[in-house]
Amino acid sequence: MDTVIHADVYDNDFKLIDYTHHSSQEITDAVNNVEFPLVHITTNQGIKEYGEEDLVRALLNRATEESKRYILVTDTTAPRLPTYIQKPGRSIVDDYDVAVKDYKILSSRYLEEHVDSALPASKTRNLHYHRSSEYHKQHGAPADTLEEIYDYTRAPSGSPVWEPLYYFIEHDLENILEDYSERIRDALRSWTERGETQNIANQMLDALRVCEFDRAQLKEYQQTDPDLR
Repeated sequence: MDTVIHADVYDNDFKLIDYTHHSSQEITDAVNNVEFPLVHITTNQGIKEYGEEDLVRALLNRATEESKRYILVTDTTAPRLPTYIQKPGRSIVDDYDVAVKDYKILSSRYLEEHVDSALPASKTRNLHYHRSSEYHKQHGAPADTLEEIYDYTRAPSGSPVWEPLYYFIEHDLENILEDYSERIRDALRSWTERGETQNIANQMLDALRVCEFDRAQLKEYQQTDPDLR
């Protein structure tokens, strides 16, 4: 499942994982063209005040009619469609055959059963971070905190943490002379629940500077034994 709908405000072009993005502002009039299964990320406020009510309803109806999987990720267990569900206290849970799952419980169970991460779920529920921690743990590298995982002087050459550096080299060279630490921090903010983004950004920037923002040098640095970096 790699199709995701969300508002443009969440899109800063940087992706820790690759997925197909559809703008919720643009897809409303083209719901029949989007492919299932898909994930739709929004908020109760987005549904009620920012025009996503019709989109949610259309996707619910189409998913129901076609027996397709539509995962609505939102900040309430009872999202309402006030124009269409006017009775107080009723929500889509009452009018549609949907299964409600608590994200914290679901993610904690998945991490416990399928990922051997050294990061606590209470710190982050981002699967990319946990997979990186798992990889570091398997290779005897520091894995207990995000700062340790993004210490490029110790990161294994096959670690997922190297991938963002190539993105910044390939897509953001024109911004290097500006406040690049802030650019990286802004990119990470959409993917990180709390804290540590500044430290991670600084560590990324340090690695980019060591390699002089050059892809070939970064590749060489990545393949260097951590004891020699």
